[in-house]
Amino acid sequence: MSRLTDPPLDEAVLRAAICAAGRRLGSRGLISAGEGNLSVRLSATTLLATPTGRRKDELEPDDLALVNLDPAVGQSSEGPRPSSDIAIHRAIYRARPDVVAVAHAHLPASMALTLAGLAPDPLALPETAHHLPVLPVIPYGAMGSDALAARISQAFATLDGPAPVAVLLERHGAIAVGSAPAGPSVTESVERALVTAGDRLELVEVLCRVWRDALLLRAATGQSGPPASIAG
Repeated sequence: MSRLTDPPLDEAVLRAAICAAGRRLGSRGLISAGEGNLSVRLSATTLLATPTGRRKDELEPDDLALVNLDPAVGQSSEGPRPSSDIAIHRAIYRARPDVVAVAHAHLPASMALTLAGLAPDPLALPETAHHLPVLPVIPYGAMGSDALAARISQAFATLDGPAPVAVLLERHGAIAVGSAPAGPSVTESVERALVTAGDRLELVEVLCRVWRDALLLRAATGQSGPPASIAG
């Protein structure tokens, strides 16, 4: 995104924003143990990402990792190592130049649905129909693998209709992205994009919980088939 080449981003502010986003995911019950990961673009070539093997709701600003967008550029031996899913983040940023924040969480209801071979229709609820009109489901792949990263980035970069802002991962939760809105400063815009990505993860989990509960209620009352969308 061209705005990233304007005034330099305030790295300290964004480090604090990532830590706050991790605490928020934890408080909502959307991550546990060392699950999930978050990142933002610092420049055209540099990312700021959560570290591997750490609780994302207990991070301090100095715990975050500086990562080059190009995987061929090795990381310094100094400093924290990034999440094992960093290949996914890199692939999304390369595929979507507008994206400045990526958030991933192992959303419990989404994992339950996809484990059962089911996927919710985002058009079933007015909020998700408006904010998440398309929600692709990515087949299971090994965590951190280049193959999984390629499938995810391809889904986010689709040119067939509106580009997705979130995707479901089979048995692996969801990923949401945020683009920088207009703001008084580029740092604040990136910070807002990270909040938006977190909002989208919450909406995905709400949709999955409602879809699961609707299926159970329909079965209990003798109704067959999935719930109808608001358009149907």
